[in-house]
Amino acid sequence: MREVSVHKMGQAVGAYVAKKVSKAEQAALLAYGAEILIGSAIKLSVLFSLTAVLGVLPEVAVLLLVTGLLRTLSGGAHCSAYYRCLVTSVFILTALGYMIKTVQPFTGSLPPVVLCGITLISIYLYWRYAPQAPINKPFKSKKMELAFRWYTLIAVVMLSILSITLGTDNPVSWTMVFALLWQAFTLTPAGHRLIGSLDILLTLKQKGGEAKC
Repeated sequence: MREVSVHKMGQAVGAYVAKKVSKAEQAALLAYGAEILIGSAIKLSVLFSLTAVLGVLPEVAVLLLVTGLLRTLSGGAHCSAYYRCLVTSVFILTALGYMIKTVQPFTGSLPPVVLCGITLISIYLYWRYAPQAPINKPFKSKKMELAFRWYTLIAVVMLSILSITLGTDNPVSWTMVFALLWQAFTLTPAGHRLIGSLDILLTLKQKGGEAKC
C-alpha cells in the first residue's frame, strides 16, 4: 500500500506552474504553496463530509477555526507524515465535536465560573508552553519567538473574553472553550506524547521499511 504523498503532488504542481510562467527559480516556493493548498483541500473535504453525515458540522467548523488560528500562532505537536496528520486531525476534531454536542444540555446549565475556570487554565498553558516552532522550521530569532508568544496570548485572551461574553447557555461559547483547551493541550508534554503515540499507531509498514510521505 502506498502512502498518499501530498509533498510529491505539490512538487509536481509547482514545477508545472513554474514552467508555464517561465519562473524556474520559483519552483520550490510554488511547490510549497501548492502542497499547503492540496493538503488543506483534502483534509477539509474529508472532515466536512464526515461531520456533515454525523450531524456535528457546526461544532467542528468552530473547532477548526479556533484551533487553526491558534495552531498557526502557537505551534504544537505534529505527526511525521501527511496521512497520519489527516487521520489524526479528522478523528480528534470529529470526536470533540460529537462530545461537545452530546454534553450541551449539561454545559448549558453550568455556572459562568466553570467557563471562566477553563479559560484561565487554557491561558496558563499557552503562557507556559507557547510558542513551539516545527523542528524543520525553527524561529529565526528570539525576537520572532517573542512576537509569536504575544500574538498567541493576545488571540487566546480575546477568544476567551468572547466565549465568556456569549455565556454558558450558548453552544458556540463552549465549543470555543474546548477548542482553546485542546490546542493548549497539544503544546504540553502529555499532548506531544498522545500525538506521538497516534503517529506510531498509524504508521504503515512496507517491505523494506516504512512508507515515506
